[in-house]
Amino acid sequence: MDRGSLQARRERLAHLTQRIGPVAFARDRVLPVAPALQPLLPEGGLVRGSIIGCQGGPALSVALAAVAGASEAGSWLAVVGLPALGLRAASEAGIALERLVMVAQPTDLSETSWATMTSALIDGFDLVVLRTTPRLRAGTARRLQSRLQARGAVLVVVGDPGQFICDLSITGLSAEWEGLGHGSGRLIRRRITLSAGGRRLPRQRQTDVWLPGANGGIEAIQSDLAVIDDTVVFKRTG
Repeated sequence: MDRGSLQARRERLAHLTQRIGPVAFARDRVLPVAPALQPLLPEGGLVRGSIIGCQGGPALSVALAAVAGASEAGSWLAVVGLPALGLRAASEAGIALERLVMVAQPTDLSETSWATMTSALIDGFDLVVLRTTPRLRAGTARRLQSRLQARGAVLVVVGDPGQFICDLSITGLSAEWEGLGHGSGRLIRRRITLSAGGRRLPRQRQTDVWLPGANGGIEAIQSDLAVIDDTVVFKRTG
């Protein structure tokens, strides 16, 4: 959004949500994700009305990977308060830029104004990716979560979820880049171990992915069955 008064921002946001809303919520209950992430999710996709927490060093990359499948499939995405994210990075992650709205978040925004802005985005977008504000109180978070469930959007929180209660949390446990030799070469892809848990999962799940892969998005690391000393193990291949 262009800079301007808070009132002007609200008016533009309200106008935008009126245009998007009727189309955005006529879709299925579960939004699609990239195949590499499906093993982590209890229903193989993003359940409408849920909150997904993304934590660890690659939290922003994981958040973009989580919403890229739905964005590519036609969902509208709002990104709030993440000035480090550039359009090129979003595009390489698989985000459809023609359905992406980036909202600048003033640093002095009060809790009430922040909640009003977030509520408006929940009303008008399928997906909202943001960092929460430390000013957010538990009661306000509960009201936003109730609105999220009523409207059927998906909220993806990057970093500390604060007062939000995540239905699912995805954490990057380790990361290793591939491509550099002894002082030469270039970074090609990054191998990350992802762990998922939460109240929708009875037990922790883990998977290894390339993020980014050689083509920029998220890619699964294939597993081939091998038998060693009568024991079935998985041999991972790139």
